[in-house]
Amino acid sequence: MPVAVDIGQRLFVYSPHRSWTVAYFVKVIVKDTNLQIVTCRLARCPHSPTFGEHIRYSPHNVAIADRITDQQLNVGSRILCIPSNSLNTDVSCKQIEKPQRGMIAELATESNSNRFLIFADIGEPYYIQCNSIRLLLESLSNYLLKVDQGTKQFIENYVLTYPKRRLIDVGVKSRITIEYNGQWLEGIVSKCNCTLIRVYIPSLNKQEWLYRGSLRLQPLFNSLTTNVTTYDDEPTSKRLAIDLQQHQEHRCTNACEKSLPLARKCNFLMIPLNYGWRRQVRNDLGTIVYISPCGQAFTDRERLHLYLRQINSCLTMNLFSFEMDCRATQKYNLINPPIIDIADYSNNLELLPLSLVNEINNELPTKFDYICTRVPSRDEIPINELKDSIQGCTCTDGCSETHKCLCWQRTYDSIIKSYYYEDLITNLKELFKTNRIIDDTDKDEEENMKLFLYKQLSKQNLGYKHGRLLEKIHSGIYECNEKCKCDYRCTNRCVQFGLNTLLQIYRTHEKGWGVRTLYDLPMGTFLSFYAGEILNDDDANKRGVELNDIYFTALDFVNALHPPQLNKSNMINGGDHVPAASTTTNINMTTPDNEVQHNYIVPSNQSKTYETITTNEKSIDKHDMSQSHPQSHEISDSDIYIMDANLKGNVSRFFNHSCSPNVFVQNVFIETYDVRFPWVAFFTSANVKAGTELCWDYQYEVGSVEDRVLSCQCGATNCRSRLL
Repeated sequence: MPVAVDIGQRLFVYSPHRSWTVAYFVKVIVKDTNLQIVTCRLARCPHSPTFGEHIRYSPHNVAIADRITDQQLNVGSRILCIPSNSLNTDVSCKQIEKPQRGMIAELATESNSNRFLIFADIGEPYYIQCNSIRLLLESLSNYLLKVDQGTKQFIENYVLTYPKRRLIDVGVKSRITIEYNGQWLEGIVSKCNCTLIRVYIPSLNKQEWLYRGSLRLQPLFNSLTTNVTTYDDEPTSKRLAIDLQQHQEHRCTNACEKSLPLARKCNFLMIPLNYGWRRQVRNDLGTIVYISPCGQAFTDRERLHLYLRQINSCLTMNLFSFEMDCRATQKYNLINPPIIDIADYSNNLELLPLSLVNEINNELPTKFDYICTRVPSRDEIPINELKDSIQGCTCTDGCSETHKCLCWQRTYDSIIKSYYYEDLITNLKELFKTNRIIDDTDKDEEENMKLFLYKQLSKQNLGYKHGRLLEKIHSGIYECNEKCKCDYRCTNRCVQFGLNTLLQIYRTHEKGWGVRTLYDLPMGTFLSFYAGEILNDDDANKRGVELNDIYFTALDFVNALHPPQLNKSNMINGGDHVPAASTTTNINMTTPDNEVQHNYIVPSNQSKTYETITTNEKSIDKHDMSQSHPQSHEISDSDIYIMDANLKGNVSRFFNHSCSPNVFVQNVFIETYDVRFPWVAFFTSANVKAGTELCWDYQYEVGSVEDRVLSCQCGATNCRSRLL
């Protein structure tokens, strides 16, 4: 059943000799894969443990007697319409005279006077208020098994494409031909009510209400194509598949969580399929359709997200993809058996197995300790110095209202104060001023403007959207943390969960070791973060001389907070990273196993004076820098730290460079707001097909290292030929 019912809950039940009457729920009996029987006791009968005194009903004859809220209804929900005795009954359209079964065809909005459009089973449309609606226990999928093929196809396409609808444009006194009892008759539109019209048929001297998208209207009927509807239903995972025929009435609830860790061992887009969901590639509609185990169909993220929240599902939005060119089950397979094949190079340290193959020779990468976190090389490195000062949000809705979430607000605050978004914020402030009467005596004016900016920024693609990051946030992202009230289904948790995609380390022909994806990845998918040892400046210089600095990445995030002309060095990757300081000019550009180099290298004569940054425009001291970003520290020479993945690291150390990258870097803050220690995370910048190498742009500056030339081997059509 698509609706949860408690024992003893009050119901409406139907029988031919009693019509609709009150009863109380006892239990559900599943007779076969398609049939469920609801056992109830009538209100007039005393409760008895004797089974024989209970009456059985099919789900389509049982409705919840309690009133429901707007949030409990979706397009396609099976409902029972109750006649309203209210004096405020809408008289602008046809009224319900007796209880009728039907389905929700249009949600209540301001444009339709907060009413629901109902397609009644008897073929008539109605607009009714929420207080006249009761939920049936019957699922839409079960109802469609009982109707003719034409009705089934119309309802399926309607639900799948909603809110996109084909409506005929007519007005009062318009003449139109309609179908009536198999004949086409001339009619005149006598009244219009949102998506309904009342048509007067002169030859019959009667009127009838019709939906403006009904195929009984000749213009729409004539435009109906004869193409056969085709779709590709993606299979479930072979290893963890659920028999959909046996579980088509399954509802996602908290009970699903017990199998979630097992399901996460497969590709993340397969997880919903393993819980009984279906993912259809509808080429005829040009969209992806997700069908829940209880028959609800979804073609957009917003409705799906709302549904998952309503049923308290254990599934999260990042497990779903509506991209047409991303297949959930299509895995990349090697053409020939590899010489070296390691099933899990992380040795079970990652949540998912990380395979490694070598199809060229029998070499392995240089040995290092695989870790899944950041490790300070010295105890005095204050990576957790500000951990106790972080605050958590109090959201209980999964942080869906981002403008109200404390952690989301911190991300928005960093955007508001960042020079990268100066034009956007200026325009929004002007919009705020033009829509309000500015009162200099209003003490809350600044706070009102901030709330306005939060709401406007929440409408932009700034931050995570349904579990993905569609564009880089130069000022950093502040995720929810252990002090927050929200759980793992929160919209602001991503990087902290670690690797959740099936990747493979492999030997390339030209670039040493690289990383590719084994399954299609949607745009904005989180890949991994850069793990390694955190070094101070002195240790980094020493290690660069004794070993090498090929796996160095600087954590100098403060440079991303100021315009380029105010930064002490050239910024890497759009301003989130700066070159790692190195005092040696003799930099080894190759490793023993010829792994590709992707360290950040700077000239040996680069200035390392961080107390004051002098430019032609102005001088900024370290105190000014601390005010440019929430919780930023005073920055000095000793506050610049380097992440080194040479001796300890994870899969991210193998990501290669490309002048046409499909990966971008994002700074994220989780357990601390200290801008000296961001998590360096990697996200896909486009849809990536299975088997494609994952690369990002190192953004080296040619000529930044004297007497050094490093050629680029990325092979992109827009290759810059040189890295250094």
